Amino acid sequence: MHHVALVGAGYIADVHAEALKALPSVRLAAVVDPARGRAEALARRWGIPAVYGSIEELIAAGTCTVAHVLTPPPHHRAPAEALLRAGLDVLVEKPMAETGADCAALQEAARSAGRAVSVNQNFVHHPAHRALKEAVDRGELGPLRHVCVLYNMPLAQLSARQFGHWMFDRPRNLLLEQAVHPMSQIEDLLGPIGEISVTPAPARRFGDIELNTTWLVSMTCARGTAQLQFSLGQTYPVWQVQALCDDGMMTADCINDRAVRQEPGKGMDCFDSFQSGLAAARQLAAQSRRNLASYALSVLKLKPRSDAFFRSMSGSIRAFYQALETDRASLDGALGRRLVEACERIAAAVPERARRRPAPVPQNAACDVLVIGGTGFIGQHLVGKLTARGSKVAVMARNLNNLPDRFHGPGVVLVRGDASRAEDVRRAVEGVPVVINLAHGGGATTWEGMERAIVGGARGVAEACLDAGVRRLVHVGTIAALDLGDPQAVITGETPPDPRAETRDFYTRAKAAADTLLMRMHRERGLPVTILRPGVVVGEGGIAFHSGIGFYNRERHCLGWNAGTNPLPLVLAEDVADAILRAIEAPAAVGRSYNVVGDVRLTAREYTEQLARALGRPLVFHPQSLGFQFAVELLKWAVKKAAGRKDAAFPNRADLASRGAPARFDTEDIKRDLGWQPVADRARFIERAFAVHAG
Repeated sequence: MHHVALVGAGYIADVHAEALKALPSVRLAAVVDPARGRAEALARRWGIPAVYGSIEELIAAGTCTVAHVLTPPPHHRAPAEALLRAGLDVLVEKPMAETGADCAALQEAARSAGRAVSVNQNFVHHPAHRALKEAVDRGELGPLRHVCVLYNMPLAQLSARQFGHWMFDRPRNLLLEQAVHPMSQIEDLLGPIGEISVTPAPARRFGDIELNTTWLVSMTCARGTAQLQFSLGQTYPVWQVQALCDDGMMTADCINDRAVRQEPGKGMDCFDSFQSGLAAARQLAAQSRRNLASYALSVLKLKPRSDAFFRSMSGSIRAFYQALETDRASLDGALGRRLVEACERIAAAVPERARRRPAPVPQNAACDVLVIGGTGFIGQHLVGKLTARGSKVAVMARNLNNLPDRFHGPGVVLVRGDASRAEDVRRAVEGVPVVINLAHGGGATTWEGMERAIVGGARGVAEACLDAGVRRLVHVGTIAALDLGDPQAVITGETPPDPRAETRDFYTRAKAAADTLLMRMHRERGLPVTILRPGVVVGEGGIAFHSGIGFYNRERHCLGWNAGTNPLPLVLAEDVADAILRAIEAPAAVGRSYNVVGDVRLTAREYTEQLARALGRPLVFHPQSLGFQFAVELLKWAVKKAAGRKDAAFPNRADLASRGAPARFDTEDIKRDLGWQPVADRARFIERAFAVHAG
């Protein structure tokens, strides 16, 4: 029996836990994570008996024989090396480590301790890839000569401009984060990669950040040649592996989980083309029906989870434990190291750009304003305006790497900290007269997590401001905290948070609770707070395909929250920043809430038309009635209940109605009290909201 520790309690840990639960020779024994709450939550979900705050505690306990290292890539080597030397076998999430030298160190640690080390290259176990691999291995298409992989994928962090992520530190990291997937498939088919020729596309600019996101890589491998077209930040996802053999070709579609083979026939060319087309169509139809049926049965819990990603993960993890029993010598980390070294060679084709790290905070750095969570969309506009008027600004955020130029000027002090940690907030607030809280706080999947992040975070900032004697706290919330579903309602700053917020989604409920809490602290304890609730914020640096317009399951298609004919509460990010500046000084703003909604209010249909024109893309708005949406949500709820999902909440019709924001906003109060004047010219608004996304 293998007693397993999960080192790292992030998203991927749940997938590992679910896969491990299906293996009879494995017992989940421990979770290791310095974030105790997160580790304990994971342990509760999967019935894991022990939680440790460090690798040292795990090793000292001596209860585990295998560890899965699931920490971020920069933190793979240290824990994996310590665990190997302590006598545990180790499975590392991809990539094996940051550099080839780090990988070599892990191999040496495994050799010296007589332990196994391997990397979870799960996509060589993707079902479509396995079908291709098995057909090639059986020789059904003749000898394999060439492999071509087209990897044209979106990247969430790139779309959200989250450039502080490790993968954007240098070109190598982007390849380590993403390119190891298709490259592992190439190695699986053709053996170790030898010579590499690289043609990078010109770097793309994202504001002040320049990134290489597209590469054409030609390779000579042990058993043939290969080509990888690798491109990130694309809108139409394609991930195909083509195997060209002497007697046919086979294509694995890793997005849609299909594998189609094409073989020569015996007839004339015209009939052969006709027959091969029909054969390909039959294969596509059969596999598409299979995938749909499999999905439906899995949702209804009539068969185990069967999505391609999970099957790739469970297949990879199962193979690791089988090798522990039958072929430990193969678990030497060689593949992981080769892939990391190949990424290093590819990255060498472009110049290494200096990483932008925050300068050390000087002692007693006196600042006029503290912006918590100030590196995001609104924060970038706000910091620019604050420094332009001569203010000394402290910006606190969890990740301060690779920030735009405006954060590196003499008027900005960068402070690393987490808005949910009281000690971080108190340290940052001390001695600052004005605090602006832009911390988003979302992302949790449970009410407890959302309440802790949003309500607890707001409370922590408010308490710190009271203790430090702050002159003004500007809390930036959202209009989502309001009930916007009644077309006859007129919404002003005096409109309270939704009184039925406890029936709404967790995010809305938490935002409403945070606003209510802050106003109570103002009344009872004199908290000098102003609450600003921005509407649907658009503009430079923002997301073009905004959920305030509709649901974008695919970028081209916007599924409307309603008919799409009512004016939407749009506002430019630069106008939100201006409202925040004015709220700092306006005496009438203390103890008040204001809705930050602009004067140009396009409908969802008009928004889609303007965005399509700016991007040059055939975008389509699909109106949906409230009744239809509610019926769909009822069906989803019924399926979840039938499947035994305990977290299935009965759909809320009022919540659906509020998403379309048919209520009318009256912003005379914010204009009167703050002297705020948002962009009112339609042509200028359209230029600032849409043209910034072109190209």
